[in-house]
This record gives sequence, structure tokens and C-alpha cells, in this order.
Amino acid sequence: MSIAITSDDKHLFTSDFCENGHVKQFLVSDGQMIKDYGTTFEDGRIRSITTTPDNKYLFAGSTEGHLKQICVERREEVHDYGRIHDSLVKCLESTRDSKWLITGSWDKHVKRISVDNREVDKDLGQVCDDTLVTMKITADGEKLLVGDHKGHLKLISSIHGEVIKDFGQVHESQITGIMITADQKFIFTSSYSGVLRQWNYKKNFAVRWHGEITNSISSLC
Repeated sequence: MSIAITSDDKHLFTSDFCENGHVKQFLVSDGQMIKDYGTTFEDGRIRSITTTPDNKYLFAGSTEGHLKQICVERREEVHDYGRIHDSLVKCLESTRDSKWLITGSWDKHVKRISVDNREVDKDLGQVCDDTLVTMKITADGEKLLVGDHKGHLKLISSIHGEVIKDFGQVHESQITGIMITADQKFIFTSSYSGVLRQWNYKKNFAVRWHGEITNSISSLC
């Protein structure tokens, strides 16, 4: 299951990872389900969902590389992008101004979507050496941290795709989560093996190894 919540804390979206998976919309105030969008994808399962910071849209990506856009206010699908990746859409990130959606896939590609024009604006190319697992966009919307299946971490430009810094292999197993603190001071990365690491955000170097804090970490928020 994937979960997304609007920035005004009014609407919660859930998706189930099964054949003929549904996206459902709930009111956070009382938990009431106000919309079941039905089968979202006919050609695969729902793999990722996210809302834009302006609370206008929900995006859903499928296991077959398919992307759809839903209007939160009208509660209806407004655009079907078709198959934009050759493999499943693993990650979705939106810039703070809600103008761009960044998609990451198991095909190692990252793409930038124009929310207003409803089209793929740029393919940033294969940004990972192995299967892309997780990513996090910076507050200015200009950079993207990407982690792959072999524990490799990179900082790339979300505008042109070039590598700004290659951290190398920072975890012994796949990177499952990347989080940037609200004060923009630290980055945290987690791995499937349960290891948590902390980084200086501005200078991009490790400041603390928290070790194996649990058996496995599936995500960070």
C-alpha cells in the first residue's frame, strides 16, 4: 500500500498493491471515504502515489511504467500520460512550486514532468548504476538525491541530470529511504538491512553512523 496526504492535512489517499488496485480518497477530519476511483490501471498495479504541494493534483504510477493525474477538487482523472517508463514507476517527487513532477523508475531513468503542460519535459537519463529504489528532491527543486539497489547514493541536477556528487556505495544493501530535515541541515539515509546514516546537507559528508537500529527499514519520512 502507498499513502499520500495533502499539505493542508485535509485529504488522505491510499492505494492497494494488487491486481486492479484502487486509489481511495478520505477526509482526514473524520476518516470518511469520499471517493473510490476504481481500477486505476488496467495494465498493472499501483506502485507509487503523491500529491502536489498546492493540493491540486494526485499522481499515480504503475508497475508497468504508466502515469496518471487526478484532480483533488473535482475528484476525477484529468490526464493519462500513458507508459512513460520501461519498468515500474518506483518514486514520485514534486517541486515545492508544484510546477514539476519527478518520476524515478526501475529502468534507472529519472524524468521531469510539466504539471501545467501535462507532458514529459525531459528525460534526465539513467542516473543510477543499478536499479533506482528511492529519491528525494531538495527544497529549491534544483537537485535530487537518488539511491539504488546496491547502496549507491548520488546527488544530481533535477534540471539537466548531471551528477553533482557521487557518494559511492554508502550502504551494504539497497537504500530504502532518503530524508532531508526541515531546517536543511542534515540528510538521513536508510538501508534494507536496518542501518541509518546521517549526512551534513550543505557539505555532503557523513557526520554520524547510527548503525543497525532495526532488522530492516522500509522508508523514511
